Amino acid sequence: MSFQPNSLIKTTPISFSNAGDNIIVTAVPGQLIEVWQLYFVVNGATNITFKDGSNNALSGALPMLANGALTFDYTGLLWFTTTSASNNFIINSSSAVQISGQIYYTQS
Repeated sequence: MSFQPNSLIKTTPISFSNAGDNIIVTAVPGQLIEVWQLYFVVNGATNITFKDGSNNALSGALPMLANGALTFDYTGLLWFTTTSASNNFIINSSSAVQISGQIYYTQS
């Protein structure tokens, strides 16, 4: 059975153009970040890696082409969760290109 977090979901825009680690959801001390849904479009070619804090990769590098999009639809199951309380949820981009979208998450 899956958890239905409808009343607890927070959302924030994804918008950055820096290469390297970009904090998408800031950690709250003692809480995990649970990603339920996200989408974004990249303005240029890059490799995307999702991370739990700066040292723990949650995915491999995903190659993206210019104007490429990535969507993780809401399924009732988590796509990502930070494995250490108090860690930021990070999207790493290998290139300095604009990345824009939205993330839906809970913290507990």
